[in-house]
Amino acid sequence: MKGSRLELHDLVFHGVVTVDTAAGPKRVLKFSATAVTIRKLRMAVPVGPQIQHIDGAPGSTSTLQGDNITMYVERLTGTLSGVENIPTPPVLRLNLTPDTVPEWLYDTIGKLELKLQLSLSDADIDQAGQTGGKLTIPGIHGYGTPR
Repeated sequence: MKGSRLELHDLVFHGVVTVDTAAGPKRVLKFSATAVTIRKLRMAVPVGPQIQHIDGAPGSTSTLQGDNITMYVERLTGTLSGVENIPTPPVLRLNLTPDTVPEWLYDTIGKLELKLQLSLSDADIDQAGQTGGKLTIPGIHGYGTPR
């Protein structure tokens, strides 16, 4: 999943967990949130001999809202552009995986289960799974391409 801007509302980091997938067990970062907004959403999922794409309308903002949104993330990258609704200079590029969790995230924020408002620009998320919430994609467009 890619977006020009990703906003995670009331984000809580729950640590590194192992989930079962069709490809076998995977170590992932577990996050929960009350809402997620993604500007210029583009998703791609390998399915058999094709890659299935789902895009939002150009310039649109897609939303994921509802109780108990849980994301199981293999990789999260993006340029930090805001924390707690305070804009930050776009100088910190995050690349989070189960093997590259910074100490401040795991030992401080994760153990206290702080709820953060986090904004990333030029975001890219590889998810192993997600539960909860209702996804709304304005102008949804789906298509397939060969692998």
